[in-house]
Amino acid sequence: MKQLYVLLLTGGLFFGAVPGFGQQEPPKTLTATYQQAPLPQVFSGIEKQFGVKIFYKEEWLAGQKLTLNLTNATLTEALQAALLETDLTFNQYDAANVVILPAGAALTNMAGNGANAQGYTYDAKALVIGGNKMAPRGQKLTLSGNLKTGKSNEEVIGAQVMVESLGVGTATDLQGNYKLSLPAGKYEITFRAIGLETIKKVVQLNGSGKLDVEMFEKDLVLNEVRIEAQRSDINVSGTQMGLNKLSIKEIKKMPALLGESDVVKSVQMLPGVTSVGEAAAGFNVRGGNTDQNLILMDEVPIFNPTHLFGFFSVFNPDAVQEATLYRGAIPAQLGGRLSAILDVKQKEGSYQKWQGTGGIGVVSGRLAVEGPVMNKQGSVLVAGRSSYSNWLFKKMPDAQLRDDKASFYDATVKLSGLVSEKGKVIFSGYRSHDSFQFNADTVYSWETNNASLTYNHIFSEKLQANFVALYGDYDLGLDYLKPFSEAKYSSGIRQRGLKADFIHQRQKQQLRFGGSSTYYTFSPGALKPLGERSNINGKVLPKDKAIESAIYVNDEIELSPRFSVNLGLRFSMYQHLGPSQVYTYEAGKPRSLLTLTDTVSYENNALVKPYEGLEPRAAIRFSLTDESALKAGYSRTLQYLHVVSNTLTVSPIDIWKTSNQYIEPQIGNQVSLGLFQNWQQNTIETSVEVYYKTIQNQLDYKNGAELFLNEAIETELLPAKGEAYGIELMVNKKVGKVTGWASYAFSRTFLQTDGKFPEEKINGNEKYPASYDKPHNLNLVTTYQVTRRLNITTSFTFNTGRPFTASTGFYNFYGNSVPIYGDRNQYRLSDYHRLDLSLTVLPNLKKNKKYEGSWNFAVYNLYARKNAYSIFYKHVGGTKTQAYQLSVIGTAIPSITYNFKF
Repeated sequence: MKQLYVLLLTGGLFFGAVPGFGQQEPPKTLTATYQQAPLPQVFSGIEKQFGVKIFYKEEWLAGQKLTLNLTNATLTEALQAALLETDLTFNQYDAANVVILPAGAALTNMAGNGANAQGYTYDAKALVIGGNKMAPRGQKLTLSGNLKTGKSNEEVIGAQVMVESLGVGTATDLQGNYKLSLPAGKYEITFRAIGLETIKKVVQLNGSGKLDVEMFEKDLVLNEVRIEAQRSDINVSGTQMGLNKLSIKEIKKMPALLGESDVVKSVQMLPGVTSVGEAAAGFNVRGGNTDQNLILMDEVPIFNPTHLFGFFSVFNPDAVQEATLYRGAIPAQLGGRLSAILDVKQKEGSYQKWQGTGGIGVVSGRLAVEGPVMNKQGSVLVAGRSSYSNWLFKKMPDAQLRDDKASFYDATVKLSGLVSEKGKVIFSGYRSHDSFQFNADTVYSWETNNASLTYNHIFSEKLQANFVALYGDYDLGLDYLKPFSEAKYSSGIRQRGLKADFIHQRQKQQLRFGGSSTYYTFSPGALKPLGERSNINGKVLPKDKAIESAIYVNDEIELSPRFSVNLGLRFSMYQHLGPSQVYTYEAGKPRSLLTLTDTVSYENNALVKPYEGLEPRAAIRFSLTDESALKAGYSRTLQYLHVVSNTLTVSPIDIWKTSNQYIEPQIGNQVSLGLFQNWQQNTIETSVEVYYKTIQNQLDYKNGAELFLNEAIETELLPAKGEAYGIELMVNKKVGKVTGWASYAFSRTFLQTDGKFPEEKINGNEKYPASYDKPHNLNLVTTYQVTRRLNITTSFTFNTGRPFTASTGFYNFYGNSVPIYGDRNQYRLSDYHRLDLSLTVLPNLKKNKKYEGSWNFAVYNLYARKNAYSIFYKHVGGTKTQAYQLSVIGTAIPSITYNFKF
């Protein structure tokens, strides 16, 4: 009987002391035929032909027979063929000895000496990585993998991956990936993360390979707040400035209007981020307009990020994985907007088991289901939300509001699958629809349909790539239902694009390069009468087409432990295409329909106007100590798309325009400097950042501009120069019973026109505050872990009231009192401040629980502050015209939400 353990005790495995085997050169190939032969008989033939000794347990081979035809087969080929239909594998340690093992088991070197047979023991728990044959001793191998939570399938960011016997370790990156460089051998790998159970895996590393791990929550979880998550000291050790990352866990802790967690509202609590008012859609970053922010959902731009008048964002919290806001030196791989990039990643479905999450609130409900497909080689996530808010209008005290209606729904589908050991395909689809109706005669509606297809490929240990194909369709409609004026207005944007992003990773350097191209079709507006009795004259503005492309390279390199740089260069190109009609105007006079002299027509896809430009980016870090660093950054960005709107916030009737002969690309230049200091082993982060930004060709409007369905809209537009500067301070406490952050920003934003004619001058061409200029902004967010199942979160915000243009007098026009307005934006609304409160009752967090339910109780605007959104003027009867302050939400709004998991 050939017993493996007897062999290991005698020590004959590696001495090969079988007489006669070493006295002549064995044949190099085997030709033989076996018909239903027992496996031991096949092994006996292989032993004789190749002069080797094969060791195994007889019970592993009992009853196994095979039919086999071998022709000039090598030893490895013969063994592979013999074991093809079995659950066995083999290890060959030298020319004379082969060991048969169960698949997934390992023959490990406990003594660390490959020449001593007694140093090897069979370990059935060890995971074999890198194949059955051990790499040469001393060769460096790479063990890599991904860490995800077993319940939510979210990436585990900043987890420790340690080989404690060697004192070697690393941390997972923003995607939950890790990489270790180790010699061949057996190791115990330890995986640790805050709030998750520690996992230990025993591996036999025979070659480079992957080991993915699921981690589960502990029974007791500390609800720490982390704003930036990669390494625990990434805010000090990284070169990037003005970067904030929020995981869905942080977002769900924030108090929310009407009880639903919201990505956009959470972002507005970060330093340097403001909005123009209560429940306003969109946000302003470091003195930029709302259209100067690029919002991405799985790589596809979102043009309207709101539902229900801005009370909800388009991002379903059950489908979101994380949100990253770039507001400083934007890296070269991103572009297209001047102020900020909000990159929202939706999570993949679970590869291990079917599960679901959802919630029921006062005005909306949501549900998400996810699970494995393709024998756990793929996953699917389906999520949806719908509102049922019309009952609120029925309860309104104002009878005029009781017939109003508002609703929305959205749906997300995400499919992912491993197509090979080095390739992965991800499909992401999204659809949303909004509708609201006021006074029974006007119905607004808009919808978004987006899709992206991503292919991730690993070419080698150092080179990987992401390829993306994207599609986007944003449409809006406006129905006028007033008798004899029935009409429908519509506009929209369609986009189709391709992206390629390559990442070359070395020990102290990351090189990224790639390119992108997007084809746009803009429908600026069409008005069509509904029915024969309508008195409305139809009008359709011609479509605009454009192609926006870019290539880039970005190199981040650590020159020394204290000094690193991030240098990038982006080259962007823009082509405005036909069909198009370009008006020409009389020289030396302001542009208007009265000075229009000619029209130039361009055929379909003809080049109308090209633009291009270089966009350099740079960031530098110098470490003062292990816990502090000084950073500087510079970025130049070009923006070829523009919003033409007479509203301050994102609106469903906004007009997006391409750059053309009269609308030049906006150009932004920003420099920033920051000091970053961590305390108490990186559990408290502090930072101070200052910035200065200039903007060219920002759009402003003539007084009394008419924008709706204007085919010569350039006659109402004015190019303006922008200037913004400020200082941002932040303290972030990440660990403990009390966690949270405090941020304060002082910032100013000014615009200035350079008009040659009176109607082209705003405030006499002097600087004036932008409509979103808010000098003082303070945010306080605190989470208190009362017990392991109860936490309380408060958020307080204060900012200076925004500027507005006030009436300085009135005149009478045929019995009507008409206001006379003074200089633009020379007055301010009252200061804005608000306190929100949220209480969350968590379930038992044991990992084996099949169903979990939690309650969230929240109060928005706790002390019922009547914050002003705008000022309007009203004339009633023979009284003097009065100014009124409009408050969108002038009271406290409580909410209750039941969230569940299964």
